[in-house]
Amino acid sequence: MSTNNDQSSKPVRAALIGMGAGAERIMLPGLTSLPHVHLAAACDPNAANRERVATRWGIPETFADPVEMLTAVKPDIAVIATPPLTHYELGLMALEHGCHLYCEKPFMPSLEEADHIIAIAAEKNRFVEVNSQYYQMPIFRQVQEQISSGAAGRPFQIDAWQHMYLLPHEEGGWKAALQPRRVLFEFGTHAIDLICRYFDAYPQAVTARIAQVRADIDADVCINVRLDFPEGRIANFTFNRMSYAPLRYFEMRLNCEKAAIRTSLGGLARLDLGWNSERGRPRVRFSLTKGGEARLEQHGDSRLLANQPDSAFGDAAAAHFGRFAVAVKQGKVPEPAIQHAREVLRVILACYESAEGNGELLNL
Repeated sequence: MSTNNDQSSKPVRAALIGMGAGAERIMLPGLTSLPHVHLAAACDPNAANRERVATRWGIPETFADPVEMLTAVKPDIAVIATPPLTHYELGLMALEHGCHLYCEKPFMPSLEEADHIIAIAAEKNRFVEVNSQYYQMPIFRQVQEQISSGAAGRPFQIDAWQHMYLLPHEEGGWKAALQPRRVLFEFGTHAIDLICRYFDAYPQAVTARIAQVRADIDADVCINVRLDFPEGRIANFTFNRMSYAPLRYFEMRLNCEKAAIRTSLGGLARLDLGWNSERGRPRVRFSLTKGGEARLEQHGDSRLLANQPDSAFGDAAAAHFGRFAVAVKQGKVPEPAIQHAREVLRVILACYESAEGNGELLNL
């Protein structure tokens, strides 16, 4: 006869829906490496892709149809790694089969769909989580440590930006179909998630504008957003995917009472020679990293706090999913709770509403 200890020692059984490039880069490293997780099966409509991915990652069983997989395997957790417009249908399917739900971001196309998924999960006593994993990366964990310890003081203003040249038709795949709501919806989840974490609050108002960069592009390839937070704090971010400037995948600077904290996500090679006017001496900065770095800026100097490998995306997803799997095993509400993902989605949709109203200030 099995005991509670026997049950608690068993790994959580997961099944993956979607075996594309994103799943291989983000989801599968964690699903196949966490000792308390067993990836029992995966599904994808492409037979050749199923065979290749299953062989590479050692997936014991694959299916073409998610209903067939969920019925046959009966996993504890269904992991959805498909395009966002499929999340609602697949999420309902997973919950109806008794699974806890772990969903790739962005969560849902609308608040109504998000609220329905959350309500169904509550009725069935199932947990739902969204893979907004950036907070688990070393550089962003270091930012949180500087804030929590008081070393940098209270953050009062945040700037974030992305510069690259990547038009919708050049990226292709399902992301190209996300028009006109594209860049903020697909990538902005990460920026808003981090900003809300660092301010430990959600914005009270938003203002957004989308630049008309070219007549043949109907998407937010250049969007500016301002978020107004309680206690007079503000955040600004610009995502520009029609920029000829050097590529910057994701940059963020937090201005705090005692120091500024700068993060650079993505490969970085920089040698900076300058003059520190506050200290009256030369300033030298050298950065070389494949995955990104965090720096403390104070009194004209810049000090390295942390850097990370280019595997940080998958490592962070593994850590985030690992926490969810432990919560499922213990029957405890996961942290962050799904309401956080719902609030992030609400902010994103409000930004689009503001932009469509020519930058109207929207109170939340």
